[in-house]
Amino acid sequence: MTISGYTYNEFGEKLNAYVSASQPIQSLEHLLGRSSELERIKKSLFAPGRHVFIYGERGVGKSSLAATAANQYQSADSSYIDVSCAPDATLISLIINIAYIATDLSHIKTISTSVSSKLNLRYLTLENNRVEVQSNLNDTVRTLSDAICLLKEVTEIHSERPIVVIDEFDRIHSAEERNRFADLLKQLGDKKIPIKFIFTGVGTSLKELLGSHHSAIRQLETIELSKLSWDARWEILLSAAKAFNISVEYDICVRIAAISDGYPYYVHLITEKLLWRVFEDENKVSEVSKDHFQSALRDAIAGITAELNRPYELAVNRRSIEYEAIIWATADSDYLQSSLVDMYASYKFIMKQLDESPLIYDQFSQQIRNLKKQRFGEILVSDMQRGYYTYREKMLRGYVRLQAEANNVELLGEEAKPTQKEYMKAPAKSSTGYYQSRPPKGVHFGRNRN
Repeated sequence: MTISGYTYNEFGEKLNAYVSASQPIQSLEHLLGRSSELERIKKSLFAPGRHVFIYGERGVGKSSLAATAANQYQSADSSYIDVSCAPDATLISLIINIAYIATDLSHIKTISTSVSSKLNLRYLTLENNRVEVQSNLNDTVRTLSDAICLLKEVTEIHSERPIVVIDEFDRIHSAEERNRFADLLKQLGDKKIPIKFIFTGVGTSLKELLGSHHSAIRQLETIELSKLSWDARWEILLSAAKAFNISVEYDICVRIAAISDGYPYYVHLITEKLLWRVFEDENKVSEVSKDHFQSALRDAIAGITAELNRPYELAVNRRSIEYEAIIWATADSDYLQSSLVDMYASYKFIMKQLDESPLIYDQFSQQIRNLKKQRFGEILVSDMQRGYYTYREKMLRGYVRLQAEANNVELLGEEAKPTQKEYMKAPAKSSTGYYQSRPPKGVHFGRNRN
């Protein structure tokens, strides 16, 4: 093998300790680019009655941040409690689920010495080194008061410092049920029940997820999670490569950071495929090559979920690569919203790379409008500003960039690139709204191209 000292299994296990495209990251060591958010969560959880709500676009790493923060807070005598929401979930059903998980995690030897060897509660029993549920909780827990009582018992049997992650809160269809959690948090604080909650949800504002329940404001530290900065995107790639003494030159770092669109999923996925390609290279190499990179892109595209693949395939629908250029142009921007004028400028630049003649502006405009239709994958939606468009599923932008790059079309150009073959740290700023974190000096996004 080219990466000496590792068997196939050893390499796979070590690689996937550094990259995690399929499940949330849970370790502080491997959650890169989120130190300020972790510190905010850590400080806020010291406050009695304070809980955390992490929200933002799909795929920005909310679950990973929540899992890592929960692992930091949870006392060592047990694991944190993790529940995921479903469209038909209710406050009562989630609290019951928390109780069942807590009883599976709990053992008498981990309980505080202040608890006797036999403790009979309303819902739970602690006896003979086992925690048992006294009755069918679905029959006995019906009201918010019941749920509060059950959570109080959970805190007594689970651990010294319990915390619950409620993931994908936005999936609960009922706005009324989502609003009930504001009352839950308030009563937990009023009754001084020492259990913490971290919620995650897709949304652009907390009001969108929790409604206008003003009583929840005091109980929640709200964190709007933006996309990864360029620094963090590069750090994921470079830390994994460094673990195997593999170097990655500047150009490839820039390409991966750019096409990932700031979504951790794409950075982790491409890095995973890239290092497997290096491992399987018949020649002994110490640096990632352009061939490794192109092969990894094809591998990444093949492994993308149908949720992201299908809209793109509908839009392309066996059309020519010249038509795909129109779709690629929609993702060639440093803004989440793009105007027709800017997209057309990008389109002409792409067609120049393909050595093809572009459509005239009116024809291009009609094709962009088609991308709003169901039979074209509903990729775009009209923005509030006239003549502007944005992606219906923001994470799809990264997939579009990935497709363009795999076809040797660069959606981001580089100017005044350094001549040395080494990776460089990029200046980055946290951002909100439509603007993303700033790219490194010398990287432009194709505006005003001729």
